[in-house]
Amino acid sequence: MGSGPVRGFAITLGLGIMTAVFTAIFVTRLIIVMWFERRRPKQIEV
Repeated sequence: MGSGPVRGFAITLGLGIMTAVFTAIFVTRLIIVMWFERRRPKQIEV
């Protein structure tokens, strides 16, 4: 596809995006779990 620096940049960018998505999902789930343990809402308000 690309050569040298272009390929390296693409790999770095892809890893960065995957890491950001994984971290966002993990941190969001952690916050929600902590919120449910602390507050235990009877029903989710929309």
